[in-house]
Amino acid sequence: MDLQSSVVELCPAPDREAKYFTQIFVSDTFTIPEQKPDKEQIINVSRTITLEDVQTVEVDLPDPGVDGNKIFATGNVYLGMQYTADRPTQTVHFAQFQLPYQAIIVGDCGGLIDPGDTIFGPNSYVVHVCVEQIEYQQIDKRKIFFKLLLLVWVEEVVAP
Repeated sequence: MDLQSSVVELCPAPDREAKYFTQIFVSDTFTIPEQKPDKEQIINVSRTITLEDVQTVEVDLPDPGVDGNKIFATGNVYLGMQYTADRPTQTVHFAQFQLPYQAIIVGDCGGLIDPGDTIFGPNSYVVHVCVEQIEYQQIDKRKIFFKLLLLVWVEEVVAP
């Protein structure tokens, strides 16, 4: 199964219900590569999200009746930063950074997902990731701090 083809930056809407979800912050400080000039000002930040792996993990706890599933999702957010530099010959430059993420999706109130849920039976599910908020701060001429709030959610795919 090609998981990357199912990832779209698509947030839930009335016609695409989030059956289960989690929100995670991912952040890091990035340095412009040495071969690139110093940054004056950020012009634009683009993003591409990949979903590298999705796994349903069965959890069997010692307490009777507390069994269930968790869904693990991992991937990357690639940030493309277009910026200006104080150079007379080439003023606009581009740098790309990779920000990995990992998410655990569970049921309501942090409980395990019932193994009898229809997403594990005749139906199936697809995991989506969307950026709810992105912030960045220029630390100096070479370093930028990025912080993203990701929504990672499960959509049930109903069997025909």
